[in-house]
Amino acid sequence: MKTIESSAVTVIPLESRRRKARRKLLKSRLHPYQERVTEITLKLTINLVISIASLSALLQLWPYHQAGQEKLQEIQTEVQGTQRRVSKLQAEFTRFFAPQKTKSIMQEQSYRMDPNILQIFWLERKYNQGQELETAEFNDENL
Repeated sequence: MKTIESSAVTVIPLESRRRKARRKLLKSRLHPYQERVTEITLKLTINLVISIASLSALLQLWPYHQAGQEKLQEIQTEVQGTQRRVSKLQAEFTRFFAPQKTKSIMQEQSYRMDPNILQIFWLERKYNQGQELETAEFNDENL
């Protein structure tokens, strides 16, 4: 069998161990919160850089936002005008196809009249030389 060889162990003197421990103890006593302060400072710096970058981006995007708002306002006014026009046309459409309004629409759109309505014709008065007023007679032949 093989013999187990003992590994070489380095022995550190007791005094050097104590010195290192004492140095660590002194460092920790001198700056007990230094790691925490460094971490907080780093976080604040990073957050400040991110805030400045986002503010810069917002300032660059502001003109585009204003232009978009102006276009939106123009479109909204056009839509309102179109809605008014559409509602007017819808009312006109329903009026044209309403069965109750058929006769009145026919009268508006053509020269024909409802037979139940009397038509009034204005006639000019004719004067004879120095005589009384004569009225023109209205006959169906005059039409």
